[in-house]
Amino acid sequence: MKVLKFGGTSVADAKNINRVIDIILENKRDTVVVVSALGGITDNLIKLATLASKGDMGYKTLFSSICERHNQIIRDLIKPKEKEKILREINIKYKELEEVIENIFTTKELSLSALDAAMSFGEQLSVYIISEAIKNRNILCEFTDARTLIKTDDKFGSANVDIEKSYKIISNYFKNKKNLSIMGGFIASTQKGITTTLSRGGSDYTAALIGAALNVSTIEIWTDVDGLMTADPKKMKDALLIPEISYSEAEEMAYSGAKVIHPKTIKPAVLKGIPIYIKNTFNPKGVGTKISNEKENRK
Repeated sequence: MKVLKFGGTSVADAKNINRVIDIILENKRDTVVVVSALGGITDNLIKLATLASKGDMGYKTLFSSICERHNQIIRDLIKPKEKEKILREINIKYKELEEVIENIFTTKELSLSALDAAMSFGEQLSVYIISEAIKNRNILCEFTDARTLIKTDDKFGSANVDIEKSYKIISNYFKNKKNLSIMGGFIASTQKGITTTLSRGGSDYTAALIGAALNVSTIEIWTDVDGLMTADPKKMKDALLIPEISYSEAEEMAYSGAKVIHPKTIKPAVLKGIPIYIKNTFNPKGVGTKISNEKENRK
């Protein structure tokens, strides 16, 4: 069994989502897929909530553009006979988001819990669209709400996971499941079911938690670069790919600001000895970077 996680740039538009689905379909048996919000949507949701909290009516225009972006992707991905049904279903999510934002507008208060609720819709919307697009290719795919699996405290904005309880829930949930499962990353919930988030970039952490709970063979983080590099390739053209690196070295890079992997991701994998692969959605045949303890063991 393996976990595949796809970041925001990987699911930024219909063309990219089709690439992601092609990769998923090559690994469809005994696979759990974790996806982020569409690229840029989380930032827009933060802006949406902020505008509403300031009483700025411009939030309505931004809300409409967020909905239209998702609707356009549905129109681009889904066959005509299924399109209208899916658009009707996603309108329910839009109404839920609208209620959250209108409450912020009314109270003129943006609490961390309200912001978490608003931000969570990025993943809620993306995972629904991608799961329906996979089904549209006649592949069995089960949508899972990560908030029912990952339990946290009420430190909104950067919640702490109840590892023991979450692992038990995850293990029991997947015990007899054989079909492809897909969920949104980044989001979780308190013991009372209130939506929380795992801090920005937390979808990597979601993938690691699922992988560790299920003792999977590998965790694959799919992004828009070929793997971990010796330097930021946007700043240094001669940056080289690091094909293999130890957990400790990768953790050090993450805490030093390497944006390819979330710092919290390493720990669950280390404790279970699960290798993490950093792969490029736009170059799926590339070698990527393997993160494991093998390099340390050879020293």
